[in-house]
Amino acid sequence: MIEKSKSIPYKTLALTGSLWIFSLFINFDFPIKLIALFALVMAGFWMNAIHRDFSGTVFSSSLLHFKKSFNWILVATILSFILAVYSRIEDGLPAIPTKIGGFVIVAVLIGFVEEVVFRGFVQGSAQQWNQKGAIVLASVSHAGYKALLFVFPLQHLNNSVLELFGYTFLAGLILGYSRHITGSLWPAILAHCCFDFWLYMEQSSAPWWVW
Repeated sequence: MIEKSKSIPYKTLALTGSLWIFSLFINFDFPIKLIALFALVMAGFWMNAIHRDFSGTVFSSSLLHFKKSFNWILVATILSFILAVYSRIEDGLPAIPTKIGGFVIVAVLIGFVEEVVFRGFVQGSAQQWNQKGAIVLASVSHAGYKALLFVFPLQHLNNSVLELFGYTFLAGLILGYSRHITGSLWPAILAHCCFDFWLYMEQSSAPWWVW
């Protein structure tokens, strides 16, 4: 039984803020980049603090079980595949990749880590405040992190930064709801990894935005 809190745990907001600062400053040169590196260290500090306080609802072994999650895994993976195909076409790439590059393994790992952070730590700790509110907060946290990567310096995208925020937010709502309804991280993890695998399959090296 989760004990409810009247307010969002401050450590959840601190983790989100640290991640946003990291993504905002990571594309600068030194010494400004040091701000981002410090923020990344602070994000690790807050995740450790959250794990100590809310270990049962943040990142426990039960969240890695397939309990009641097979149908959600199937639906989320299919939707992520469709979105990846759409994104490839929007980027001027063929819908079906023609080769497998070396970066794809790193891309899948990035997707895995992002789900552990946002659907695991952020959403898991915010559940102490409100179950459904936690889904929205984790989605905003993830979307903000993703969009801020492209703000300073402002980068050219096929879609605007605002559109990137919107797409990531909507995807986060689906992924967050999958965790809420199944009690498992696997639907979100596998969907995100499938998306990154298909989208970046041909990359032989990391894109410019990967630090």
